[in-house]
Amino acid sequence: MGGHDRILSASRVTVRVFLLVNLVCIVGFVAAILLSFPVDGWIVARLVRKYGPALNVRGAMLALRMVMVWGVVAGAVLHRIFTQLLAILATVRRGDPFTTANAGRLRAIAWAMLALQGLDLVQGAMTAWFAALHVQFVSWSPAFGGWIAVLLLFVLAQVFARGAEMRDELAATV
Repeated sequence: MGGHDRILSASRVTVRVFLLVNLVCIVGFVAAILLSFPVDGWIVARLVRKYGPALNVRGAMLALRMVMVWGVVAGAVLHRIFTQLLAILATVRRGDPFTTANAGRLRAIAWAMLALQGLDLVQGAMTAWFAALHVQFVSWSPAFGGWIAVLLLFVLAQVFARGAEMRDELAATV
């Protein structure tokens, strides 16, 4: 059991670190959005220097700001996942993970993962937008593993819900 305790402790620490890094990133994206307005001229000058005067500057600035907004939204979704996961880990630590509350938490994580998959599709659209602007951007391909994870999480949430019902029924008969 000692190995499981170490894994559980390491998982809690890892999720907390992810939560902290995610919060820092959200703050960074919000700051970048707000700062992009007063330094608009500097950014435009850099873009024109790199891509030339034919660049659709207004489109490029809008696209850059939309990437930052996308980052804030993704951060909010990840925050939901991490906080729900920490709550599940707390119940595992207490020795009672098969609860209706955890079924709800897993369902919330599944919905959040579905939202992340939607944001992944948005990234695909943004990649096309940047390509149309002739501005370098990350490459994109659909994340099929994420869609499978969404399905697994919804199923696992249902398993937890049924397990909690069975445990409650057993407790009522004893």
